Amino acid sequence: MKVKFLVIGAGITGCTVARLLQLRGEEDVLLLEKEAEPGGLCRTRQVGRHVLDIGGGHFLCSRFPEVYEFVFSHLPRSEFNRFERVSKIELDGEIIDYPIEFNLWQLSPEVGRAFLESCLRAGEVEGRPQPASFEDWIRWKLGDRIADSYMIPYNRKIWGVEPDEMDVDWLSKVPRVDTESILASWRDRRADRDRMPSHASFYYPREGGFQRLFDAISASVRGKIWLSRPVTRLERRGDLWRVNDEIDAEVVVNTAPWGPIHTALWEDPGLRPSFARLRCSPLVVSLYEEPFEHDWHWCYRPSGALRHHREFFIRNFAPHSAPDGVYRETHLTRWAPGHGEIHVHSNDSAYPIPMRGHAAALRAIREYGAARKLYGVGRWGQHAYYNSDVCIREAMSFVDGL
Repeated sequence: MKVKFLVIGAGITGCTVARLLQLRGEEDVLLLEKEAEPGGLCRTRQVGRHVLDIGGGHFLCSRFPEVYEFVFSHLPRSEFNRFERVSKIELDGEIIDYPIEFNLWQLSPEVGRAFLESCLRAGEVEGRPQPASFEDWIRWKLGDRIADSYMIPYNRKIWGVEPDEMDVDWLSKVPRVDTESILASWRDRRADRDRMPSHASFYYPREGGFQRLFDAISASVRGKIWLSRPVTRLERRGDLWRVNDEIDAEVVVNTAPWGPIHTALWEDPGLRPSFARLRCSPLVVSLYEEPFEHDWHWCYRPSGALRHHREFFIRNFAPHSAPDGVYRETHLTRWAPGHGEIHVHSNDSAYPIPMRGHAAALRAIREYGAARKLYGVGRWGQHAYYNSDVCIREAMSFVDGL
């Protein structure tokens, strides 16, 4: 069989690439998906009366108008509810609003003052140069107190590696600490919602879960998806890619983690060290029935005494779900069953880890691939912690670039 475009992975990025090609009149597209169903991290399960997004927290929020236009052309805006974000952080038994630096006034006075003083003595505030490791960057950015009580333990839990093993190049878009606003929030005992770093508001489908968005985008390309088809062999033959000894493709678009792709490459490009740097963090999503009487959408839990790092209160963003549904995100290495969960889903790859040297490694891989019409797009293809809206935007950029 011969195709013009072969897409590896039928998640939100892969299906968006296929859909955008289709909208431009290109029908010679095939998608290979290793799972028995498409959707990847955007899948939803109906567990009894509960709506569960098995890939973890997914919400529609974007700074790209073209992403909203694309999504709403497939699933109208009227099919979504819009929410003002309510997210919390638990710090040693105290609950405050996110982001931490603008809500220190919500802590008990002595604790809050200690956090504030530490934040105002941070390296960036004092003009010291940016460090090279993520752990040092956290201390430089927000001070030792926030680093030790919140940011370092939380990031250790979510990534599964020590923060000092991680790079800082992925943090370039984080805005400079605004000391005047931090002091103003402390003085006025209020936070300016316009300074929410991201997701100040978001959309979520009125029915079902986040998969409704994926289903709408992928509906017209479903017939082009081959399920339960992992890529086990990639061989360059002349101007074509021979895939799994059964398909010849002019262009291969990878939207899956690069590790299995390296294993499948028949010819060794000498990039083994580069592929080894592109590590992924596995995630367990577990569902519980626990009554709650608050309006929180989710809460960050940095405490090392808890196995999970974040929990979501489903009814507060999916009113059609049962009132007592709570799901938690836990790194696979921290997960332990037997604590009242009623459903569990394990994701082998949830977050691309920005290990030191990952950017150079990815650049070498993508340059090698692009010279042979093997491209990487989206969270996995670009090995970046992209939310679904950015995956859609990167798919747009890729197809535009063709």
